[in-house]
Amino acid sequence: MKKKDCGKKEERGENKVLCMIKAQAVAFAITCIVFIGCGMLLTFTELSESRVPVIALVCTALSAAVAGFDWASCQNKRGLLWGVAAGAVYAVILCFVLSAASGDFTLQLSLGMHLLIAAAAGGAGGILAMNRKK
Repeated sequence: MKKKDCGKKEERGENKVLCMIKAQAVAFAITCIVFIGCGMLLTFTELSESRVPVIALVCTALSAAVAGFDWASCQNKRGLLWGVAAGAVYAVILCFVLSAASGDFTLQLSLGMHLLIAAAAGGAGGILAMNRKK
């Protein structure tokens, strides 16, 4: 008698989606931690506000790389593709959050720069996920 496949493919698919959502949550948690730390440094030290854009780009790259690493790990294949997708999704969500926080939605060159950096860093994270020792 054959066993029925009790929706295991659906369960795996749901687990992958949940894994991808968790990866984005981790990436945004990293972003929050970095910016809280940056705010504290700006408040309590002589750190210049001119450093904030550089910190934002580094934070974007780091967070997108983590998201790309996790998305590629969730899928176990096509690390570059999943990494770039994770980085792009991270950047788009970040753009909407920043627009909602500031009250206006304006497309600027810096948003395009953040999207490209996030996609590239996510792709690098995806490649690292596929090439890590198991």
